[in-house]
Amino acid sequence: MYETRRAMMWVRRSIALALIGGTVLALALAGCTKGSGSRVPNVPPETMLSFSPDNEDTASYRVRMNWFGWDPDGEIAYFLTKWDTLDWVRVVNTDSMFLVSASADTVAIDKGYEYHTFQVKAVDNEGEPDPTPEVVSFTAFTIVPETNITRGPSGVTGPMVRLEWQGSDRDGVIAGFQYHMYAWDESASDWNLVLPAGGGEWVSVGPNERTVLLDPWEGKHLFEVRAIDDAGAQDQTPARREFTCNPELAGPRLYIGSNVFGAFAFRGPIWPDASNIPIPIFAGERIRFRWAANGDDYGGEILGFRHAYDDTSTWPAWSIYDTQFEVTPEPGIHSLYVSVLDNANVQTRARIRFEVIEATLDEYILVVDDYDNKETMPKWGTDAVRTEFYDQLLAGYVRERVEWEPVQHQGPGGPLPPTVDALQGASTVIWYCDGGESSLGDLFYGNVPYNSLAGYTRVGGNVILCGSELFAAITGEGYDQHKTITVAEDDTTEAGVFLREFVGVSRVTNSGAGASKDSPYAYGYCFYGGVPNPGFEDFTPIYIDSVGPGGYPEPGKWPIYTYDPIKYANTYAYGGIPYTDKLEVFQGTAMEFLAIDSYLNNNFEGATCGVLNLSGDNHGNSCILTFPLYYCQYDGVKATLDQVLMLFGEEKLR
Repeated sequence: MYETRRAMMWVRRSIALALIGGTVLALALAGCTKGSGSRVPNVPPETMLSFSPDNEDTASYRVRMNWFGWDPDGEIAYFLTKWDTLDWVRVVNTDSMFLVSASADTVAIDKGYEYHTFQVKAVDNEGEPDPTPEVVSFTAFTIVPETNITRGPSGVTGPMVRLEWQGSDRDGVIAGFQYHMYAWDESASDWNLVLPAGGGEWVSVGPNERTVLLDPWEGKHLFEVRAIDDAGAQDQTPARREFTCNPELAGPRLYIGSNVFGAFAFRGPIWPDASNIPIPIFAGERIRFRWAANGDDYGGEILGFRHAYDDTSTWPAWSIYDTQFEVTPEPGIHSLYVSVLDNANVQTRARIRFEVIEATLDEYILVVDDYDNKETMPKWGTDAVRTEFYDQLLAGYVRERVEWEPVQHQGPGGPLPPTVDALQGASTVIWYCDGGESSLGDLFYGNVPYNSLAGYTRVGGNVILCGSELFAAITGEGYDQHKTITVAEDDTTEAGVFLREFVGVSRVTNSGAGASKDSPYAYGYCFYGGVPNPGFEDFTPIYIDSVGPGGYPEPGKWPIYTYDPIKYANTYAYGGIPYTDKLEVFQGTAMEFLAIDSYLNNNFEGATCGVLNLSGDNHGNSCILTFPLYYCQYDGVKATLDQVLMLFGEEKLR
């Protein structure tokens, strides 16, 4: 239909041009017959639109108009054009691309509409206008622009709020933005408009102004912003961001981490009181601090950092690149100070205070008794009998035995692992977690700021780890049936570095506690004994203690294996010890000296259950036994432990 109307328009205009030509010729001939000196009346010019929207139709807000005029007895001097009720405008050109508004009368969610009338008339060389201008009326439309907020708070934020936004328009360009903000009126349960600087319900800004820094008062606020396109259409669904301002959250969030400390978080100009308490660490540590900050939750921008070590009388200039510091501190108390500045001139200040302690490593053997969770189950043995067991094992050594029991040292997060003070005089640490739960995880993934065990090994301390689920505690991964833990070569986590470089292990698979003998590769009670691997025949085999001193059927320390496994197949005849780890060493860095003599589980038969890592001068030595020693025969445990302690340099009384 549209093409038909357009074709008809051109036909009408062609006929008109032909008529115009005939009229001009006739008038010219008639003029020749007039006598000289007589004045011929001026004939007004005529005008025609050669290209325009169809009358009373719909067109884009970017509309093209073409026109021309003729004068039978003279020349066209210029044209007058007029839009709607505006004044006539004098022009000499015969075409133009007009940009008209499309948002005043009718606005849908996705389009804006506005009715317009265009007029044009020619004016001849004697100043006579066309008395019947060409007129066309149409409805202009535009696609309404869209707006979204790209940065700004969405929850609880500080006293300074930065918001950023952007707009898009599918059929034009963004001509500007408008924004305003409301505050929640609790008494009225409604929003109240907050008049920004400049007043008015909306603040208008240009197309390149897409950010604002506000300082709202305490409480709940709603920010809205909308784009306006070059047709004047406004986004009918402004972008919104709701947040709550809390003046106490002043300043950016500052995060500080290091290779020997846990992660720290700070906010505000005053650091917490806990930062004034020194954290004990071992001498010889090379500490690498790194920090970062952000103000995303309130729209702040980080302008720079600065830091000081011990001496705060002078500070460097603010720099966005000041993000790290390394030091090997001398014994004594030290402090690292870090500050960050945002674009509202608000600072967050941090302090990390630590005390460097030299380790003697030659005063005592420390036993960490990490067993407590099964005291109410007599068949597992009590904490007291385990203490006696290790007392007997260590009797006769030159250095005295000292015990650390985590449940007797409670911190904010529960039982505490041994501190730097407890470890600094230990020549060897024997750490057992026979019950399957351990405070080892608190060192690697808990609430303590310094991993005292890892630091102890770095300065030359010797460690023997034994018991159930050791690696689950260290990595924090927990165990499902046959769960495997892998330590990659590029693993930089504290647990990964400890297992790879100190323990010398790259892969661990746990047996779990599956009780079905019909599943030989998933049977959990698989550890029957640990036997020396080839090349380590000097070590003594270790087997579980299933029969008591009075002989069969008196139960030993592992009663569930006391009974005949065939006759009592459906009762307590489980077999070996559950939750046993099999190990794979990292690139030959550790010695695999014990292998599992498995009960039923073929998957664990011959798998490594004991490794030695004799490091020389790089760090301390380690021995890992992936089964609980208490449930095994005393003589075998005593002989093996003596051999390991001799390698670690422990001496016996003569």
